[in-house]
Amino acid sequence: MTEKRPSKRARALSGRLLVSVFSSLALLFPERAALAQVLRGTVTDAGNQQPMSSVRVHWLDSVAVTFTNERGLFVLSRLPGVRTLQLSATGYAPLVRTVDDGVDELSISMEPTALLRAQSMTVTAQRSDEHSFDVPQSVTVVGERELLENVVRTAPETLTNQPGIWVQRTTHGGGSPIIRGLVGNQVLLLVDGIRLNNATYRYGPNQYLSGIDPGLMDRIEAVRGSGSVLYGSDALGGVVQVLSRTPSFSDDRARVLGRFAGQWTSGGMEQSGRADLEIRGEKVAFLAGFAQRHYGDVVAGGDLGTLTPTGYDARAGDAKLLLRTGSSGLLTAAFQLSTQSDVPRYDQVALGGYASNDYDPQTRQLTYVKWETFSTNRWRQSIRVTASFDRSVEGVFSRQQGASKVRTQRDEVDSFGLVAEIASTPSANWQVQSGVEYYGGRVRSAATETDTNSGVATNLRGSYADGSTTSSLAAFTSHQVQWNRFRFSGGVRFNAVSVSVKDALFGDQDVHPAAWVGQVGVLYELTPRIRAVFSGNTGFRSPNVDDLSKFGAVESTVFEIPSSSLAPERSLNVEAGLKLSGNDAFGALTAYQTTLSNLVERVPATYGGISVVDGRKVYQKQNVGEALLRGIEAEADFSLTPSLSAYGNVTYTWGEVRSTGTPMRRIPPLFGTAGLHYSHGGRDGGFWVKGELATAAEQNRLAAGDRSDPRISSRLVNGVTPAWTCWNVHAGIPYRSARIQVTLQNLFDEAYRVHASGVDEYGRSARVRLVLEF
Repeated sequence: MTEKRPSKRARALSGRLLVSVFSSLALLFPERAALAQVLRGTVTDAGNQQPMSSVRVHWLDSVAVTFTNERGLFVLSRLPGVRTLQLSATGYAPLVRTVDDGVDELSISMEPTALLRAQSMTVTAQRSDEHSFDVPQSVTVVGERELLENVVRTAPETLTNQPGIWVQRTTHGGGSPIIRGLVGNQVLLLVDGIRLNNATYRYGPNQYLSGIDPGLMDRIEAVRGSGSVLYGSDALGGVVQVLSRTPSFSDDRARVLGRFAGQWTSGGMEQSGRADLEIRGEKVAFLAGFAQRHYGDVVAGGDLGTLTPTGYDARAGDAKLLLRTGSSGLLTAAFQLSTQSDVPRYDQVALGGYASNDYDPQTRQLTYVKWETFSTNRWRQSIRVTASFDRSVEGVFSRQQGASKVRTQRDEVDSFGLVAEIASTPSANWQVQSGVEYYGGRVRSAATETDTNSGVATNLRGSYADGSTTSSLAAFTSHQVQWNRFRFSGGVRFNAVSVSVKDALFGDQDVHPAAWVGQVGVLYELTPRIRAVFSGNTGFRSPNVDDLSKFGAVESTVFEIPSSSLAPERSLNVEAGLKLSGNDAFGALTAYQTTLSNLVERVPATYGGISVVDGRKVYQKQNVGEALLRGIEAEADFSLTPSLSAYGNVTYTWGEVRSTGTPMRRIPPLFGTAGLHYSHGGRDGGFWVKGELATAAEQNRLAAGDRSDPRISSRLVNGVTPAWTCWNVHAGIPYRSARIQVTLQNLFDEAYRVHASGVDEYGRSARVRLVLEF
């Protein structure tokens, strides 16, 4: 079926916007810059006046980074038109310093802080470096300190216990963030600004974030409740972005550095290692890493015992090269590859009647080249162009209990991206980010059923229509204006999407949805430490190949058939709150409401006139009407003494399908975290210890889909998901070039499962990490 194309007026307006932005990029090439200059500086501890080593120093909105040496000295090349310097170090408040033209030497002091969540920088909220305190959006930043202190197993685990984010796991090798009640293809994932969501990005929980090796990450950010203007389709619940580690330049002499990190978990649950090599030069910087990880079966709490099968293996490799081009240009080339093997669907084996059901392989490959240049011209202060290629491979091997037939399927998605951005500063109080982007994708899907008795193999239709394609073309502009104590932000995007499904079994489809989306925000400075914030935005999610052509068993009780006539999901989000920040306290309180229209849900259907296939009910996706989400998010972190801090957060989410008056699926219960953090002896020679509890209330507002989902229904007690509390202790100590960290998980060995997950959580266990640097 063909959906109505955008109107002539919409196409004309979008055309003018595209031409305008492309013309700017084509005509406004930077003039030849002056000869390169360097900035030298010394960084000391404001408390004891001692030099600080390993301080990260870089120009705002640039990936060109350097670090201080053992004497606290750094050398950094100047960039045309860039005057804002950012410094960060574990255990210290981030520092931003304006450097006037003509200044070539600095003396800088950094304030120590016991706060875990001291005022942090975010690049995701505005597509440029900003203090999270100075943007109206709700932002979560898991930075260097938390990544170092939390000994995590996978990338999704880094978001555990963060405000507004509930991490669900269908498999031990999965992990899907639920943000403000939305999950899967209603949340956009980015890696270094490049879309991870592709043509078959699935409805409901998925495993895609787990395809990023945790050792690759420099930090992970989440913008809750917005993102469509800057990043396009799928950002209804928000945007999660992983920013990978970047090599540093060395302007004084060439350096070669290395690091090895080994990790072990009791009960045979993990043995893993990662090695990294970094080369720093004046014009070239290089970083490469390789990881090998083995995860054993989960040993769950209480009397749940060992969950078999849940273990799997993973490998990852990555490399990033930075090359200075002249005095104002920077070229980045990066490659990332990760593979998970034999990842079992525990819920399908334990509850779904399968003898085996494994993902093998789960592979993610990303290659991109990025060129950026800086200029003193205020209308083209920086230009960035990124070309990317992403390949996702997912194989499934399954056999039902007592059956002689084995099914294997393989889905491959190739995605191509080209993004051009321009940053302008028309005046001292006006900043602009604009750009155009194109993403295209092609799907290959096939399946085979083999009779193990006769050896006869039969080719079948895959999960998706083989050869389906998608394309997306968009233009956006976003503005920030400072006026007295107010900071206003606003933006608009036009996005045209095309999805072509070539399906011999169910018929071809060509749909061409288009959308205009916008956002506004206001931030008001009540005092230098307190901000009042408000923001509103619209969002959309275009139907993809998974929505239109999915065919086969997807859950132990669900058999899905392709859909047609699907309209884009749309959202309207409004939120208001307060933010507090300082060297001794940080906090945020936000209330929000999100209205969803054209919500896509699975509804009962028939296939060939029957409603049950292989013991599973037949479903088809349809637009079911409107839904409403409301919630409150609160977080705080404050110093009790110079060495001791307390922190915590709490999140409440309520969701309802308004057309039926019933609860939305997978809405998290009331949940939160509280903890104490103590550090002793300074950043280079002391130790730290952190004790925390994570807790969730019972969830009694369950949708019909929740009650029929064995992952949830198998753990209900008296018709509700039970409450739970988990106590953890983390500690670490550095010694010269080594660092050892220990985590004691689930101290009271509570048996519990995170709501909507398919596996239970760890029981009482220990996790140890050893890091060696040279």
